[in-house]
Amino acid sequence: MDIPEEEYSIIRQCIDGNPEAYAILVRRYQDMIYNVTYRILGDPEGANDMAQETFISAYMALKDFKNSSKFSSWLCSIAINKCRDNLRSRKDSIPLDDIEEVCASNMANPEEMTHKRQVMQNLQRALNALPRDYKEVIILKHVEGLDYREMETILGVSANVLKVRTYRARETLKEILKEEEGANE
Repeated sequence: MDIPEEEYSIIRQCIDGNPEAYAILVRRYQDMIYNVTYRILGDPEGANDMAQETFISAYMALKDFKNSSKFSSWLCSIAINKCRDNLRSRKDSIPLDDIEEVCASNMANPEEMTHKRQVMQNLQRALNALPRDYKEVIILKHVEGLDYREMETILGVSANVLKVRTYRARETLKEILKEEEGANE
């Protein structure tokens, strides 16, 4: 799975000492990496920190990048590992964030905003309740829209295992959301 020639050229420039070239890669992937770290951690500040650490680590290891996978997959695997390390080091629970900014877009009235905010909070809470392996596949498959082949590269697990894990993760997520819905009634 070769990376596009243009991206390989940018990576070569970075390796050759051109930091401005790396800024192109950061701009290209910053939203994706932030989204992955945010969904795993559930904390905007922590996600920002992990995204920055991801790009720093990737820059330092760029000479080790192999042309056998997509750059985005390699970067995503670094982000997930950073988040895993961060979660292992935490002793307290993952805080819920204030997602008002996300909810405020395209809302016609305050009732819709409140409803969407509640739905988003419930979803984040349910994601936080999933086991790490399930959370990662849900984020990569359904939030980032990656295919199983890319997920296989990122997580180092076979596509068949990932398909089963994704199915089980969706079922577990449905159960958590049903339980929350029942508790709120």
